[in-house]
Amino acid sequence: MRSVLALVLSLALSGALLAMNYALFRARSGTTSSGAERKVTVTTKRVVRNAPPATPPVPTTNAAPFHWRALESEDYTVYAANLRAVGCPERTLRDILLPDIEKLYDERAKKLEESPEDTFWETADQRDARQRQRAAKLRALELEKRALIQRLLGAEMSYEALKVLRSAGMDSAILEELLLGFIDNAKSDQLMTVFQLRQADAMAYLATTEGILLDDDLTQLHALRDRLEGELARVLAPSALEELRLRLSTATAEGMDHLARRNGVNLTGGELREISRLRADTHDVFAKMLNLDDELYPEALRQQGDAAFQELLRRFLGPERFADVERGKDQLFRELFQSTEKQGVAKTALVQAYEARRAAETQAQQIRADQQLSAEERLLLLAALRAQTTQVLARSLGPVGFNAYLKQHGQQLTNSLSMPLGRPAAGTVIVR
Repeated sequence: MRSVLALVLSLALSGALLAMNYALFRARSGTTSSGAERKVTVTTKRVVRNAPPATPPVPTTNAAPFHWRALESEDYTVYAANLRAVGCPERTLRDILLPDIEKLYDERAKKLEESPEDTFWETADQRDARQRQRAAKLRALELEKRALIQRLLGAEMSYEALKVLRSAGMDSAILEELLLGFIDNAKSDQLMTVFQLRQADAMAYLATTEGILLDDDLTQLHALRDRLEGELARVLAPSALEELRLRLSTATAEGMDHLARRNGVNLTGGELREISRLRADTHDVFAKMLNLDDELYPEALRQQGDAAFQELLRRFLGPERFADVERGKDQLFRELFQSTEKQGVAKTALVQAYEARRAAETQAQQIRADQQLSAEERLLLLAALRAQTTQVLARSLGPVGFNAYLKQHGQQLTNSLSMPLGRPAAGTVIVR
């Protein structure tokens, strides 16, 4: 029995040894024949082992790379739809379309404006008629452009208006910050569009009247002015519209630049705002924005508005400060004030010097215009007037103030109180 068991164990052990030898033989032969390939296989298996389960490969095609030109189309409606389809923001879409449309219509307008061949045979009436026809075609082209923009963007837009706001010049900065700085960018874009388009409408309409305004024309112009105010009211709240009206009053005011400290007029910010309100209440700022105030209001009405404003200003400031405002309008006072401002000259002394200076100017004009005086007499009288005025100015301004004034305006003082430069009459003795 033991011999049988020993025989079985011997056979099993021999089989195990044979299997081990065969395995070692296969492993050794693989190492010597393709060692590099085995390393690659191991590395790949490591990456795969740490990756998620593999999925069957999906057949792919070589798609063409995206390019913005694929969105372009000769049809603006299709072009706008393509831009919106890829998520283009409306502001960016507007900035893309407006310049492109403007360029297209500029080219079309230039073709209409090109001078025709020599038409020497035309009469003046024929030339005028041809120019009117061309103006009508240009106007129709402008309206066609506006309709296209309205359809594409859903609102009136003006490339010229936006270009003014986007430019880096001083005028645009003043316009955007001082006039429209209290509202957001979107509304400022709308306001500039309204201003630009209504101004263009006013100019186009006036061109058709050829300087002759009938009652129907005045009605149309008043309607255009009211349209401007109505469109502004739809964009702005009542308080914001009133703020814009006050700012327009200051921006469009003529002859208001003297209300400044450099001209001897000291006003607070609140006072300047109230003065703007007084002017807005006596002048039509919206007509002024459209340059229609001369057409809509006869000269007599404009003078009444000016007089009403001056009276309200006098009541608001009082007699003494109103006198400062009036002196600030005079170049003679500006010269005196600006040259002596830092010299400690008292206000009463400055006013005294100004009154003497103005009186001397008036007297010199009278001497030069007096035909009963000879040339020699005029020269003598003017020389005496210069000497007298110089003494008054020196006494009023003091040595330091007077020297500062002479340094800047001495030559102007001499010229204003002398005969105009020219060839003197024979035998004339010039007194210096």
